[in-house]
Amino acid sequence: MASFYTIGSSIGVDLANAGTTQLFGLGTTVEGNRDSVWVYVQASTSVTAYKAVAMSTAAAMGMASAKDVVVGLQLGVAQTAFAAEEYGWIPIKGSPFNVMTTGSCTAGNPLYVASSALGTGMTSSTASGTGTLIGAEYLTVQSTNTVTVATCVLTYPMAKTPSDGV
Repeated sequence: MASFYTIGSSIGVDLANAGTTQLFGLGTTVEGNRDSVWVYVQASTSVTAYKAVAMSTAAAMGMASAKDVVVGLQLGVAQTAFAAEEYGWIPIKGSPFNVMTTGSCTAGNPLYVASSALGTGMTSSTASGTGTLIGAEYLTVQSTNTVTVATCVLTYPMAKTPSDGV
């Protein structure tokens, strides 16, 4: 992953690590290099690095599921691991960000949040019943049948067509 850092006058922002002490207001956003935007959140569950996450309006964050996508929550991709209740920063815009994918993906293809059978937070380059994400696409080509880390570009990702249920 590229090295990300804040631009501007945000003192004390550490985009690469989560912690147990709340240092900023939940939902605070900062701008970073590489045209990135980050949101300060609190993990409601443990989160694996490079998995897709969903954020509520209260800035509670957990690994994304199909339901999170269809109800239209703001999505991002965790760039560091979080323990439950830890605070940290999640990118919602910029590139290149690492993302866990379930096998092959093609540069330029949109990300899908994979079915729950593959584990929450996993992405896929094929439709999984959750609908296409807008604002998220793969940057790299991966040709594998196993879980791998790819790179992606984010531009405020969310469901292309949110609905009220799964």
